[in-house]
Amino acid sequence: MNTALFFNGVPEEVLTEILVAQTARAGGESFLQKESRIIRPLEECLPTPNSPIRLYVSTAKRPSNICYTAEIIKWEDKREMSQHRQNEVLLHFERFQPNERGKFLQREKINLITIRNLRSVEIVLPISFLSKKDGSPLGKMRSPGWAEVNDSGDLITVETEETSNHKLANELAVAKNIDAETLQQRLQNAPKTPEPFLIISRGFRRNANVIIVVLKRANGICERCKKNAPFHRKSDGTPFLEVHHRTPLADGGEDTIENAVALCPNCHREAHYG
Repeated sequence: MNTALFFNGVPEEVLTEILVAQTARAGGESFLQKESRIIRPLEECLPTPNSPIRLYVSTAKRPSNICYTAEIIKWEDKREMSQHRQNEVLLHFERFQPNERGKFLQREKINLITIRNLRSVEIVLPISFLSKKDGSPLGKMRSPGWAEVNDSGDLITVETEETSNHKLANELAVAKNIDAETLQQRLQNAPKTPEPFLIISRGFRRNANVIIVVLKRANGICERCKKNAPFHRKSDGTPFLEVHHRTPLADGGEDTIENAVALCPNCHREAHYG
């Protein structure tokens, strides 16, 4: 997965100032100042406007939640900036982020990070939603601080599962009618790593007793095709069957053994899509 960064405990007033400036200029660049030590992932993989690094942000008041997202498009070590560049940054602070000017002059925080498209997330998620580079969930950390994480997508883009499937179905319908040469060209131009996004779905709390009784009733045999389960679970060695509701719960079906049937994966998929 692509690398992203998480900034923990950013003061709300800093973010509010940036949002106000963005609104006034209909976009534009803003600055964050971080840490007395260099943020190595930014130094080693310099972000650019054409190759930004995604940023997730928690606030000082909500350090355990992802509250904002943005794009990092530039990183600079303030100690190595030319006088001309310093004057440019100071002019920006005076006009758009006056509360940050003092920090810049003090040189206490040496990382100057240029960001764009700062936005609050629609659904506030715990920081454990993010994963570290080794795949483990991001845990509690000192505030303020930062962490290198895997890119979990633009949390602004929130879709229902139904909407996501509908979009894919439309794209499939278009792709079916494209000639082979154009299809190959589109494959070559397409990004190899898909962009992740957040899916919201409505679920139902299933009755565990119903599941167990139905599976025991089936005794390892699909109640539709009457064949043995195709394999056994690694966890406990039981035959792998899936409990399906004849009348879906989303359509008002009851979570009862009378409305449930144990199916092999193939029959289960056929029941939904056949």
